[in-house]
Amino acid sequence: MGLRDIIRDISNLTVPGNIDRAVQSHIQAAQSRVGAVQSRVESFLQPFNGSGTPVVPTPTGSFPTAPVATTPPTANTTECLVPRYNGRYIFEWIDDIKAFKRSGDLDQALALAQACLTEMVKAALQNPKCVMEYYVAQVTIIQHKMKDYSGELATLDSWFSLGLPAPREDYRIDLQKRRAKAQEMLAKQRGEDASAYNAEWKRLVELEKHVKNTTYFDAPTTGYTSIPAEEHSTPRITEQYNPNLRPYAQVRSSAPARAASSRREQPRSSAWSAPSKILAAPTFVAVDFETANRMGGVSACQIALVKVHQGQVIDRMSTLIKPPSGYDHFEFTHIHGITARDVHNSPSWTDVAPYALRFSAGLPMYAHNAAFDKRVWQELDEFFRTQTLPSDFFCSYRTAKDLVPGLSDYKLPTVTRALVPGFRLNHHDATSDAEACALIVAALQQRNRY
Repeated sequence: MGLRDIIRDISNLTVPGNIDRAVQSHIQAAQSRVGAVQSRVESFLQPFNGSGTPVVPTPTGSFPTAPVATTPPTANTTECLVPRYNGRYIFEWIDDIKAFKRSGDLDQALALAQACLTEMVKAALQNPKCVMEYYVAQVTIIQHKMKDYSGELATLDSWFSLGLPAPREDYRIDLQKRRAKAQEMLAKQRGEDASAYNAEWKRLVELEKHVKNTTYFDAPTTGYTSIPAEEHSTPRITEQYNPNLRPYAQVRSSAPARAASSRREQPRSSAWSAPSKILAAPTFVAVDFETANRMGGVSACQIALVKVHQGQVIDRMSTLIKPPSGYDHFEFTHIHGITARDVHNSPSWTDVAPYALRFSAGLPMYAHNAAFDKRVWQELDEFFRTQTLPSDFFCSYRTAKDLVPGLSDYKLPTVTRALVPGFRLNHHDATSDAEACALIVAALQQRNRY
């Protein structure tokens, strides 16, 4: 059953007359919202025929500026569930798309990229937090390689027409820049004057440089899945471990690693500070724990993990944890807001541990004040007899102190404001703290040209 069929069935649902009026009201309101989604889905899917091939439009020659919004909308506060295509998370198809491109099979690469884009759009129309412009860019890159400039314009115009917020201003400018270049190339194909399009492309190139050089952004994501308490002991994570993402230890022969090896090593104030070869790793994970009381790591009541690949947040995992009996007195509720009632039906560490291991396997781990988070993790492993502690643990606090001298202090709020000013930190929420840590490390990579 396709998305159109699901929307049609909900829209045509007959509400029984004997049902409670409040329930009737909720159903009718839901049908109204579904109707709004339906019109937007049809608007996006209209440029594509049944085979997924864009219908070629005639470019207007104008340069509409799509709205840029770095602040998430307040109408929908639920987090994004990672979209799937053909049973796999859309992120898991990225390596397949790249493999098709490397082999020269651009038709297959395009079909797969368009399928992932369509799933992202469906999710974003229901929740703007699911906007992932990476997938829009990937489709247009392939179309440009195929010299399908009309198709490239169709993709971009369809995306802009949705009016969805841009999680990063520079990514939206990049799409606008691609649109101007596609218009220029199409005009040249037709023997028309392309000078106006070229001028617009140059303007956007300079604007993109300016924005990237003056602003640090919250990285775009492929979605977000938390593990609510009502899921009991069945945690949900946003991806199944992708073996095609190579651990940092396996990239020493790659170009980034060669660049790092030739770079003069920065003095390190502590063993917790990440050395250059670690900081250059394209993929890493950040973690944050919250604990219930002073009894140590066994009282952990929340964990959040955030994975970054090449500067982009690609996955998150978070869950409340129910501490074992004897360690379940909540002393720090005034700090993080978590109560015993909140974790009553939450998974225990033994339930969460396999997911945490798979999420972080083979990757360097960061935390802000890593000595605390590593100790929590280690004490959980020791108490529950699990073996999940990452072997390589580094501290964003210590690393930032080495690489960004002069801050008033290196507490998480201070470093976040300095390096990731666009990120709104909700301090002592593990999900927000882990994301801030991840973005700090990504910003340090950018500052040091890794």
